[in-house]
Amino acid sequence: MRILVTGSSGFIGSHLVRALLREGHEIAAGVHRSFSFRDVPGVRPVPVDFARALAAEDWLPLLMGVDAVINSVGIIAEGPGSRFDDLHRNAPIALFEACARSGVRKVIQISALGADESAFSRYHLTKKAADDALAALDLDWAIVQPSVVFGPGGQSTALLSALAALPLVPLPGGGWQRLQPVHVDDLTAVILRLLDPGAPTRWRVPVVGPEPLTLRDYLALLRHWLGLGTPRFVPIPFHWTLAAADRLGRLLPAPFNAEALRMLQRGNTGDPEVAAARLGLKPESPATALRKRPATPAEYWHARLFLIVPALRWALGLMWIWSGVVSAFFFPESESLELLAATGITGPLAPWMLYGAAALDIVLGGALLAGYRVVWVGAIQVLVMLVYTLVITVSLPGFWLHPFGPIAKNIPILVATLAVMAVEKR
Repeated sequence: MRILVTGSSGFIGSHLVRALLREGHEIAAGVHRSFSFRDVPGVRPVPVDFARALAAEDWLPLLMGVDAVINSVGIIAEGPGSRFDDLHRNAPIALFEACARSGVRKVIQISALGADESAFSRYHLTKKAADDALAALDLDWAIVQPSVVFGPGGQSTALLSALAALPLVPLPGGGWQRLQPVHVDDLTAVILRLLDPGAPTRWRVPVVGPEPLTLRDYLALLRHWLGLGTPRFVPIPFHWTLAAADRLGRLLPAPFNAEALRMLQRGNTGDPEVAAARLGLKPESPATALRKRPATPAEYWHARLFLIVPALRWALGLMWIWSGVVSAFFFPESESLELLAATGITGPLAPWMLYGAAALDIVLGGALLAGYRVVWVGAIQVLVMLVYTLVITVSLPGFWLHPFGPIAKNIPILVATLAVMAVEKR
């Protein structure tokens, strides 16, 4: 079959593409960036922007020669150009309508457990709106509703592993929330089975692990998987965590945000026998799946650094801003001009250099805080630090022996900047 998989470069989508290729299918990979899957045999990248493809006419040209569609696009937090209304509701509804008009009958929608009549979050409500629109069409549809999906590359796996790796593991509300994690390979197996001729259609299927776990138990499992031993839990009142998520959700790695916490508090469990009875598939428990594939060194380091790197970026950004503010407003101008004179900068040029450098520090720090072109900003900061260090080494070498180490501190700051640049996604 030729299958259009939207969200192909995402966590679930990328696992799906690999599994479909193993089954001999031809893939039209719906991706946001055209270079994704370039030169991968059996995969044809199809650039599409869900934030803009909001009418059926936008999708019709992409469905030529397609036999089935799998929509795996989903976000846990909104950002610039990524809105729940567009990515979860408007674009999928347009895609489903285009399928009905173009004769593509097989459509699989990857929704979420909780996108039902009791939904209250915008995440679930927008997913449900697309599910209901698909269910109203005369197509051979299936709506897959997974619980928390874990596996290599998953955002929830990354965040929860990072929490589990902390010396003191925080537990919102004591960690008694119930969830039913399912491995991405088990979710993929369900979707492959739904593509088979004669597979059940026109139904909503929960895809969950074999039994519920508390958040506390799941974090303990992840910590043992990372080889870190028994966790030391620190229960935190849920309203405190929620208040922090409301204020810090945009600054910390997804999916740490208030909406995700509210969904966690509600619980995320379902009946595994629904899929087992009609598809003959039984998922593995998280304990079994994690035991089969121990954490790699890369996963260990990713868990340990997942929360540190954003904090490091913020620390560097604030340092640059404070450096500029102090230079411009607090440090005596006369002393600053004396230092500039020692480097050969005097006369009318000196104040321009002083306040221009201060403004540059503030702008670079602000860009780093905003996450704007982090690699480019970091490269400029590295260049600025190297120039500062070279000029001071030549003109004021005594600063290398200063007890506060004003120049020597550039070395760890340079390394920290390179680290932030290295992990930033291009």
